[in-house]
Amino acid sequence: MNVSDIKKSCYQCRKTLEVPYYVSMNLSRPGEENFYHLKCILISSTMVRRSAKASVIVGTLLLALNQGDFIITGEFYRAMIWKIPLTYLVPFCVASWGSVTNARRFNRS
Repeated sequence: MNVSDIKKSCYQCRKTLEVPYYVSMNLSRPGEENFYHLKCILISSTMVRRSAKASVIVGTLLLALNQGDFIITGEFYRAMIWKIPLTYLVPFCVASWGSVTNARRFNRS
């Protein structure tokens, strides 16, 4: 029996993995890998936390650059109701997409 013949299970939901599946490094145990379904890697606490940090930093910088003059002067306008959340949502989505595409994807059984 080969090592590749061993059934792998998802680190998040513990179900047996079929192809395709994603591999991510275990941050608490260097050198170890965790295996995930796509849905599970998207909702993993590590990835969500990392994407949220990037979103706060980049979103705040973008908000200051794009809307800072209006916020400082107190001149809020209606479009800011959707522009401010979108300013934080876009970096979150980009960071999440980067994490998923960085995880190695296995298509073969």
